[in-house]
Amino acid sequence: MLRAEKIQKIYRDGKRKLEVLKDIDLEIKKGERVAVVGPSGAGKSTLLHILGGIDRPSAGKIFFNGVNFCALQDKEKARLRNQKIGFVFQFYHLLPEFTALENAMMPAIIQGRKAKLKTKDLNGQTKDLMCLLGLEKRLFHRPNEL
Repeated sequence: MLRAEKIQKIYRDGKRKLEVLKDIDLEIKKGERVAVVGPSGAGKSTLLHILGGIDRPSAGKIFFNGVNFCALQDKEKARLRNQKIGFVFQFYHLLPEFTALENAMMPAIIQGRKAKLKTKDLNGQTKDLMCLLGLEKRLFHRPNEL
């Protein structure tokens, strides 16, 4: 499902070079659950951003269902992220002008499902999912109220 080969991430600041990730190899099979743990500054978020296609590695390759993720154009990566990859950010990156319900609906709207589904149906499906997660009392709260 997800395979990373020799992932490196290097940040440069003039002559200074900071190697955050060094030759990371990783394979996650369908149905596996993986936790990335380590001290602050170890590169956990950097690795997750690279694996999810939000950031690019300095070197190495990432394969998602056999497709070389690093070789995809930005538009193709965005489509794959929207349809196949989910993120729960440490800093939740919600849009402040929308409610929790509207923020939760955003990936489906971006994907174009709103056009295929009636807004009422999408709204209902999203409410059902949020209730399943115990968020029924927070549906109409804005991010700063959560």
